[in-house]
Amino acid sequence: MHGGWKRAAIAATLVTTLLVPAVGSSAGIRERLRNLDAERDALEQKIEVHEAQASTLRGRIDALNEDLTALQKEIIELDEDIKRIESRVRTAQAKIDATQAEIDRIKNVATKQAIELYKAGGTDTLDALLDSESLAELDSRAELLGVAARENTGALVRYGRLRVEVQAQHRELFRIKQDLTDEFKKRSLKKSELDRKKRELNGALTALNEKLQSERNKEGNLQDESDRIRGDLEAIAARNSVEKLGTSAQGFIWPLNGSVTSYYGYRWGRMHTGIDIDGYTGQPIVASKDGVVVMSEYYSGYGLTVILDHGGGYATLYAHMSRTAVSGGEVEQGDVVGYVGCTGSCTGDHLHFEVRVNGEPRDPMDYLP
Repeated sequence: MHGGWKRAAIAATLVTTLLVPAVGSSAGIRERLRNLDAERDALEQKIEVHEAQASTLRGRIDALNEDLTALQKEIIELDEDIKRIESRVRTAQAKIDATQAEIDRIKNVATKQAIELYKAGGTDTLDALLDSESLAELDSRAELLGVAARENTGALVRYGRLRVEVQAQHRELFRIKQDLTDEFKKRSLKKSELDRKKRELNGALTALNEKLQSERNKEGNLQDESDRIRGDLEAIAARNSVEKLGTSAQGFIWPLNGSVTSYYGYRWGRMHTGIDIDGYTGQPIVASKDGVVVMSEYYSGYGLTVILDHGGGYATLYAHMSRTAVSGGEVEQGDVVGYVGCTGSCTGDHLHFEVRVNGEPRDPMDYLP
């Protein structure tokens, strides 16, 4: 971003949001930073409270999981009971089918014997054989009437006994099916309780996690804005610190306010093509003069490097950065181009700064104030 546009954007922001009249003034920015820090602190307290709630809720969920496990075991046991009862239903139905088949087999003979008995005036005998509610009652009546000893009533007695028996079997089947219905109801109630508890706590945990995520996102946004403001403050401080040192006759300013630890010239048997300026990792480095970014990348032993073309054959190089702040386009004098580091071949945090004329290195001290 062109430095003029950047300063215009900062000025517009300060005027509209902070009501600070002057570009480069840090008072309003610092006030905004304090407000952001206070807002972030309050938000962090809310997050701590909600995280404690989430922890408590997770404890409830752990307890619920134990309940769910117990309920699931009960459901499994009910399923086994249901299988056993269904087996009893099949057995009872098989008995009924067998009894009914026997009834169907002797029905015609029993009917003929009943007709003969009726014609003979044996209505009491028919009532005894066909209206009894139990085998005991039937046997008692048959014995009393002497029916069982008659040869012409054997099929009818058998029919009566089977009729009572199949009625009892139907009643037993009804009881078994009722047991089955009761087990299904129990299972349904347990399953509903299981699902309700799952929905209740999962819903609560989801809502709380969503709230926490929203707050963390907001915290991240506040942190990003705070970091941008700190960056602006650092940029203002860096520009102000070097502007105090003045501008050279050739129009250059110092890229970093620090002591020179190594000068231009031969060093350790080889040419040192720039100067080393002491600094600390993350310290802003500013453009020594208006220019165009022609390089912003890792450059062999120079590490992360930015090169600016100032026109007229002049260029400056800024090396060993921890990170760059520009990738291309125009920059104005005093704009931050990167930050002090120790990438590439270096022995400590510093800025390696070069001035080149028509590609040839020159002593930067001849061009700096």
